[in-house]
Amino acid sequence: MRRRGEQILAFVLAFAGFSSGRAHAYVREATSTGVPVAWRNPCIAMHLYLGAPPPVLSAAEVLAASSQAMAAWSYAQVACTDIRLAVIAEPEETAGACHDGRNVIVFRKDTWCRQPAPSDDAGYADPGCYAASALAVTSIYKNKNTGEILDADIEFNAVNYAWGDLVGQPALATSTTADFQNALTHELGHVIGLDHPCYTGADEGGRLNDNTGVPALDCNDPALPDETSQATMYPSVVLTDTQRRTLSPDDELGVCEIYPHTHEVCPIPSSDGGCNVAAAGGSARAWPVLAGAALALALVALARWRRREPKATPPLRDS
Repeated sequence: MRRRGEQILAFVLAFAGFSSGRAHAYVREATSTGVPVAWRNPCIAMHLYLGAPPPVLSAAEVLAASSQAMAAWSYAQVACTDIRLAVIAEPEETAGACHDGRNVIVFRKDTWCRQPAPSDDAGYADPGCYAASALAVTSIYKNKNTGEILDADIEFNAVNYAWGDLVGQPALATSTTADFQNALTHELGHVIGLDHPCYTGADEGGRLNDNTGVPALDCNDPALPDETSQATMYPSVVLTDTQRRTLSPDDELGVCEIYPHTHEVCPIPSSDGGCNVAAAGGSARAWPVLAGAALALALVALARWRRREPKATPPLRDS
């Protein structure tokens, strides 16, 4: 089955000078068959592994930042949505990122590769390593025919980066320290099924349409509207960025239209499984940043997103 791919593409953007005036819009992630994705149950529990958090945050600070990032997308902070993201603290150091019905948030400290390593069709292990510039990777498993999201895992790069609170402690900002809450808020947008609001031109699957039915804007367009470049789901970030902690109107529109508020009580999450469950069609999102010595310059070098989807396997059917 044909998969979409996206290569790293570096480019330079100015902080200011974008034109505005575009109507609010967002782009949804889709399956390889073109079906928009979403969770059937809007109540999503994420298992956060806190046994050995990387510098600079403590386990308690990682947990607090995670709760705030999840609240940014959730009812009742966003009154028009049905999404409720919840964090479950786990004492272990890490876990596998696989289709097992257990949504995880983990730090990769020893090697910046997918764990467990995927295998090719002949059964040989593929290390599935990520680009060193990628801050985090979100893998989503979904039914390719219905678009139902079945599992979502977030892996943070603690090999090449440290993680801090750059709002509470701005002095922590270095050429290798990123804001954890900022990055997690973006990754959680992918967890609920949102794609980037603009197109890079390196996507083999073609340009996706936004919610108005219009092809997504070009990320490299110098006239890209502020509404796009300032969105939480915008696909580039300066290492010192913290503005993605707060949703833009476009982000809120997406979470509210895909998951309109209809429930007052959150159902109990389903039970967890194991990593030996056969994978459905999956995709991954990586948030790369090219850190430079002169972060305060008006022009900054940014690395583009890398999109990867594991090899095809028979999709899981609706239960």
